[in-house]
Amino acid sequence: MKVEAVFANILMTTADEQFMFIAEIMDTLRDPDLWMGIASKVIWALILIIAAMIIVRIVNRMIENFFKVKSKSRMKGNNKRNQTLINVLQNAVTVFIWFVIIMMVLETFSLPVRTLLAGAGVVGLAIGFGAQSLVKDMITGFFIILENQFDKGDFVRVNTSGTTVAEGEVLSLGLRASKIQGWEGELFIIPNGTINEVVNFSRYNAISMLDMNVSVEEDLDQVENILERFLDAHWQEEEMLVSKPEILGLQGIQSGEAIIRVMLETQPMEHFGVTRRMRKAIKNHLEGKGIGISVPKMDIKHFDVKMAEDEGEYNHDKRIWSE
Repeated sequence: MKVEAVFANILMTTADEQFMFIAEIMDTLRDPDLWMGIASKVIWALILIIAAMIIVRIVNRMIENFFKVKSKSRMKGNNKRNQTLINVLQNAVTVFIWFVIIMMVLETFSLPVRTLLAGAGVVGLAIGFGAQSLVKDMITGFFIILENQFDKGDFVRVNTSGTTVAEGEVLSLGLRASKIQGWEGELFIIPNGTINEVVNFSRYNAISMLDMNVSVEEDLDQVENILERFLDAHWQEEEMLVSKPEILGLQGIQSGEAIIRVMLETQPMEHFGVTRRMRKAIKNHLEGKGIGISVPKMDIKHFDVKMAEDEGEYNHDKRIWSE
């Protein structure tokens, strides 16, 4: 009986303590000062968030205006380079501002920010050992931007250990990865750490060799003079040409054709279209002057003699075999 009484007293005491704890919570929740304090903190947090959004937009606009003014000055630089720097700076500023605002919001709610940062540092150090490739990507991306290896809008070929992994136009350049659009619209997302070699086709003027085939029976000096006069009069009609095409002369003779080579210098990555258009214009002009574009010819004279000799030897062997 004594044990049962003790056990009953314990249960009653525990029930009383639970009731008192719940009563204290209810009293606390009914306290208007508590809700006023929470409301003030929430309002202040919203103000900080709205301020962050406004500051981000203002700073991004300032960065854009700075490069617009810079583009009109003597130090305007490359437009693609400026656009790449704008994107990188805007991303960096956005991350920094939001980091500061989040820390301020945590301080507003009396959370131990320093303890959280210290814990995050330890966790980050542990993650860093397992995320070495991510660190490598970001370091490589930083040096790509610093060394200006390529910019947004450039046409590049990216190699990894001597193997081409992507070729096309750069859509975006970030610290971790780069996006490149290929010839057929495919999108390559390449971690910067895997980029070993970059071939940039957009930095300097392109050189194209245009070969025109005419018959070896034509007067080649006359053909070159006709081409020279045509280029003097019409090369500026092709907007993508940087300078007057240069006639290099006779490149070779093959299958009854004389190959006249013309060198074109065009704006970056415009040599494909310019070469096609100039080939068509030169062909039409030469035909108008009575000089046709030749087709390969085969001299079958020796071939006929060889066939006759082989046939004679066959008949001779056949007679010997029959005898």
